[in-house]
Amino acid sequence: MNEEAFRICCVQAESLPDAPEINLPRAKEYALEARKQGASLIVFPEQYPTGWDPQGTTFTDDGGGVICQGWSAIAKEAGIHVLGSYRKETDSLPQNVAAVFAPDGRCIAEYAKMHLFSPGGEDASFLPGDTLGIFRLGNVRFGIAICYDLRFADLFGAYARAGCAAVIVPAAWPCARLKHWDLFLHARALENQMYVMGINPAKDSAGGEYCGGTTIVDPQGETVVRAEGAGCSLVCADIDPAVVRAARAAFPVGADRREELYSSL
Repeated sequence: MNEEAFRICCVQAESLPDAPEINLPRAKEYALEARKQGASLIVFPEQYPTGWDPQGTTFTDDGGGVICQGWSAIAKEAGIHVLGSYRKETDSLPQNVAAVFAPDGRCIAEYAKMHLFSPGGEDASFLPGDTLGIFRLGNVRFGIAICYDLRFADLFGAYARAGCAAVIVPAAWPCARLKHWDLFLHARALENQMYVMGINPAKDSAGGEYCGGTTIVDPQGETVVRAEGAGCSLVCADIDPAVVRAARAAFPVGADRREELYSSL
């Protein structure tokens, strides 16, 4: 493995509705196993501690609640970076947030979901974010998007222009649109010449009908690894920024963009 590369593990797991006291201990076991496999980062599906619910606003957290403290404790105990979700308390509506916790337990990055899932009414119960979520492992930049964000190519283009080599997408994407999930993951990776990681719940999770599909795609739009079936699994792969640089150097699509033209259309 290139010395710049990082092993990342994605958790395809079921979560019980509004039961962080059960879901978080399960998350710890996954984190401990990922660390054994040499991973630097483990990622969980959207709102894993409670299950995703477009109207669900229980367990809102100001950073000191059971869910944030739970993620922090998992990162410290496993000695690994952890990307997990929570419902962030604000002065008005909560936000659907994905946060990264370092091995010392500190929260080092947050991203609030920009595109709320209006077909399910998420926009009526949550406040959208308006800033990118970027963090580093070593010298490698990672971006964060959440579920429905995957349909919005401009967000991924912004991450590419910000120097990200990969975008991580925790999600709760239903069986009925799993074909779209696969299409978007591969398209976002190929058009931006980056890794894209989509992390989806296993079957029998809270909040909907899920069929897994957790996948890591490389900068050529090829599948690196995909979870087998719809059950629980730990999907791991090495993310190598040299692969991103090589793809962009061999086929410099970004240099051929016409930003001045797009803004005038």
